[in-house]
Amino acid sequence: MDQTREEQENFYFKLRNKIDNFLKDKTGRNHKYAKYLLFAPDIFYLLIQVVRDKRVSGKDKAMVAGAISYFILPLDLIPEGLIGPGGYIDDLVVASFVLQTIVNNLSPDIIRDHWAGDEDGLSVINKIAGLSDKVLKNGTLPALLKKFQK
Repeated sequence: MDQTREEQENFYFKLRNKIDNFLKDKTGRNHKYAKYLLFAPDIFYLLIQVVRDKRVSGKDKAMVAGAISYFILPLDLIPEGLIGPGGYIDDLVVASFVLQTIVNNLSPDIIRDHWAGDEDGLSVINKIAGLSDKVLKNGTLPALLKKFQK
């Protein structure tokens, strides 16, 4: 990863503030995925911790680094720059897929060891993964996720 720890922490706190502020206004409170958007900072934090974990293979770390980049880069399927914090929903779906792959390849303990949120991390990841059909239709998500498996 090219980012320093300070840059990653800054992104985390900026993301936390964006989501919190968004969910305080009427648009955010009424957003159909509001309850999932709350997990965006914790998922981002989890990705950072997993990519640093010595138990994770190089191939899996590359997938995680791709998911981190997808969070950070401004252009993606649902761009945050155009629609605001609600645009993080596709980032969450991609991250949940990558994290489920890590769990399947290694151990759920990796997620448990690094999860900072209040709810069970594995349960959160599964909930978010369940959004993929609702959020991204017509094969867009599977095509995107295949890129993360290469």
